[in-house]
Amino acid sequence: MRFDILHRLVTAAVVWVGFGALFLSGEFGLSVVLPALAFPVAGIFSWRLAGRRHSGRLAGLLAVLGGVGAGWMAFSTTDYLLWAIKFAVFLACLKSLYLRMAVDFMHMYALSFLTVMAAAVVNPGLSFGIVMLPYTVLLVFGLMLNSLRQNMERSILDRGRPDSAADAAAFMGRRGIIRRRFVLVTVGITLAVFFSNVLFFLLFPRMGLGFFARQQRQCVAMTGFSEEVTLGDFGNIISDLDVVMRVVPNGGPEAGMLRLPLRMKGQSLDSYDGRTWRKTTPRRYQLDTGEGGLLRPRRSRDEAPPGPSFERDVYLEPMPGTVRVLFGEPMITGFRPPMGMLDAMRTDKLRFFADPAGDVTMTGPESTALVYTVESSPPPSDPALLRVAGDSWPQRIKDLYLPVPPQDPGVSALARRIAAGRDNAFDIAVAMENELRNGWAYSLDSVHGNTDPVADFLLRNKTGHCEYFASSMVIMLRVLGIPARIVNGFYGGERNEFGNYVALRKSDAHSWVEVYFPGSGWAVFDPTPPGALDLRKGGGLLAEIRAAIDAVKLTWYQWVIEYDLEKQFEMVARLLKVKKDKGFGDNINRRDIRRIAREIRNLPWGTIFGIPVLLFGLFVGVRALAPRVLKGRGLPSAVPAVIHYRRARRMLHRRGLVRAGSETQIEFAARAGVEFPSVAADLELIAWQYCAVLAGRQPSVPPGELDAALERIRRALAS
Repeated sequence: MRFDILHRLVTAAVVWVGFGALFLSGEFGLSVVLPALAFPVAGIFSWRLAGRRHSGRLAGLLAVLGGVGAGWMAFSTTDYLLWAIKFAVFLACLKSLYLRMAVDFMHMYALSFLTVMAAAVVNPGLSFGIVMLPYTVLLVFGLMLNSLRQNMERSILDRGRPDSAADAAAFMGRRGIIRRRFVLVTVGITLAVFFSNVLFFLLFPRMGLGFFARQQRQCVAMTGFSEEVTLGDFGNIISDLDVVMRVVPNGGPEAGMLRLPLRMKGQSLDSYDGRTWRKTTPRRYQLDTGEGGLLRPRRSRDEAPPGPSFERDVYLEPMPGTVRVLFGEPMITGFRPPMGMLDAMRTDKLRFFADPAGDVTMTGPESTALVYTVESSPPPSDPALLRVAGDSWPQRIKDLYLPVPPQDPGVSALARRIAAGRDNAFDIAVAMENELRNGWAYSLDSVHGNTDPVADFLLRNKTGHCEYFASSMVIMLRVLGIPARIVNGFYGGERNEFGNYVALRKSDAHSWVEVYFPGSGWAVFDPTPPGALDLRKGGGLLAEIRAAIDAVKLTWYQWVIEYDLEKQFEMVARLLKVKKDKGFGDNINRRDIRRIAREIRNLPWGTIFGIPVLLFGLFVGVRALAPRVLKGRGLPSAVPAVIHYRRARRMLHRRGLVRAGSETQIEFAARAGVEFPSVAADLELIAWQYCAVLAGRQPSVPPGELDAALERIRRALAS
């Protein structure tokens, strides 16, 4: 391929990959993406426009106008970063049409690098990591080609001839300037530099909060976990497969497997106005560290003490909202936050709060993932104990969880019909749960109007998703005077065999019911038909691929985006097989650091450093001794002639002349003599002596004459 075309194609590829890292963030529409991808390709053929009169002034004027327009939009919208990135993309597109000299290509690479740096801010996801390797290879290759172009321009243009620019353009259009070996060596050097930088990234001590300054990334857009939820919100996300959280047993996967389906409680709502559920317990108190280092919500004195507890480690994706809800299996008894050695260095402090309903929320950077440990106990479930709980509910419970707006008479009649013949709240709740599961159908597409959706669901449509089942049961229980509330969370999950955790997706968002029993607390009921989970699940090969991709994404976030000093200690601990006291959600403590330091001191450092030194010495020795050992084999009487011929052939190869497979040594020398007439005789002399040796004859020219001929060839080619 011609050098000029190759250089322009590589430059266009560098720009394309840099733009790809930026556009994969999803922050830019097609009006920006399509022109940005088209201009570098057009620049391969339109670069001659740079030589026309006034083309440079026109480009400068367009750049100034673009800067003014971007500045105006930035001040108008206050989105300075977005418009700065758009202006950089505009400059890169404009510059790609005017690539004439080596300095123009260097400007192009600088603009491309700026777009990649911007991509590190707006797209810190896995896609950014995927494009970094090809971008690094292409950029280094492009820079080396640009260095060759600059040297060739300098050597030709410095002659001062009037047509030197035309000579430079003609020379750039030659074939054979770049050989396959050059490409392979360049790629090899680039890969070595890239992976050495990766090693440097992993080992260099860092005192901040990760490579990406605040460890932030794009939030998972999620409805249903604010303090106000309208019926129908969950139906919009049931088919979304984005992962929201990952859960493993505390202490790692070896601690035991989680049972599926997994229920993770988020937030309870108490007030219903006929269309929207709201939380009316805004009064919150900050959690203090209790026994075992856990933050424990306060429990009511009229509730039974929790039973045997178990712990889960939760990796919660960032979700936007007025509050950040923490999730755990009901019933939640404590949280262990991610407070580690570096907490004092954090600019955005994490604060944990609970409300009288027992729901736990957090304040802090909403676009940062959170790893925490949650302790839970099994919710009340003993039928014998719940049947005799009675109806002496505390006044605060009745005030919050009994009010209900005026209902359709049919809803009240249905509630009384289901409760007929039952004299306790538990049997009524179980009967109501079974009635809804068996008599109503699960659907994601049903519509229930705006007047009274619960009445429409219960009396007419009889199809809906989990919000309608849970809301209907809560309303009917309250009509009968039984305190109940709706709870939003996640239910289901997929076991990820690649990462040994359970992944909960947006499609697992779920609503269920909690009923209060005096002396026991809140018991869980779920009136949604169990078959609804089958409608949400994916399976087969696509599910396996999705699980593998999610495991890779989790690794990228943990070990690149959120990589800090504690992660470095954890990596060293894994390499040395030093087990931490805790697992997935716990930080390295001082005891772990001392144990790691002891293991590092006990490593066989002599072997670690001695083996590479020994291998390097063997390599140098073999390379030095091989010519002497092989000397004379095959051509024992003509080693000087063979050496001279091979040296001359390497000199010609570096000038772009390679002997064809069907070409004899004499023919190759004659062809090279046409290219370099001043040394044609010397080339043929060396070739004839080499052929004489191949034929088994003694060379007719002394080695000194061959040395002189080789020196003349070297000087001629060097000039």
